[in-house]
Amino acid sequence: MGILLLAHGSHAPGGHGHGDHAGHGPANVWNANVEQVARSLDERLPTEVAFGMADPQAIQAAVERLERRGVREIAAVPLFVSSHSPIIGNFRYILGLQAELAKTTRVRRLDRVASSARFHFAGAMDAHPLVSGILLERALAATDDAAATSVVVIAHGPNDEGENALWLRDMEAHARFLRERGGFRRVDVLTHRNDAPPPVKDAAREAFRRNVAEAGQGGPVVVVPLLLSAGGIEAEVEGDLAGLPYRFARPLMPHPNIGRWVETMAGSLLGQGSIGAE
Repeated sequence: MGILLLAHGSHAPGGHGHGDHAGHGPANVWNANVEQVARSLDERLPTEVAFGMADPQAIQAAVERLERRGVREIAAVPLFVSSHSPIIGNFRYILGLQAELAKTTRVRRLDRVASSARFHFAGAMDAHPLVSGILLERALAATDDAAATSVVVIAHGPNDEGENALWLRDMEAHARFLRERGGFRRVDVLTHRNDAPPPVKDAAREAFRRNVAEAGQGGPVVVVPLLLSAGGIEAEVEGDLAGLPYRFARPLMPHPNIGRWVETMAGSLLGQGSIGAE
């Protein structure tokens, strides 16, 4: 048994194993954080990373690395914030777990993985309490007075309106956790939607700036990015708030809860409960 960690990030054609950047330049922060999670998991169960947004070539290479290590039953865990995205359906298609590409994808064709291994597929982070715990820790670390502080949780978000509603539903579960455990003045959730068509993108960004500005009228504001790692869109997110008073919290990684979440998902799929990641 083994784990296939599916992660957005920079990658060379054909993929590369965790810790292996030879000939591809220095690892960026995002990749390095993902690879640290993979190394921790690999101490308990064979683990390989396929970087990319449903890249069949990278996934094939990672699967072959697992097969060479004797793995025949693979837990595929998408290291993504939300299951409500075409990328998740396309992952499942590539692995032969669904008949067609995701309904909302713009991709016309993807190759499938050639493998005799048996695949199991996990959901993404969605509303998992281990993720809520990270957001709470990040928010508390960025304020000196939780009771006076407004928290705005911002995520990337999808293009499709129906999927966006599902993102916000899961994010509201995180918000309830923060309200109950953190004692903040208020907690709001929004999606940035920077890949959406201009009218949708512009409206989302305007709503984000307006929310932070209004929250700031009542006291300190902490913006908590529901983003996996630095090295992504955080600079663009902060750029939308130019001139406003706020504190920007750290993204999800690095944090031990990420490894715990992966091992919880994989252990459930493989019938092992917890595989003991730190």
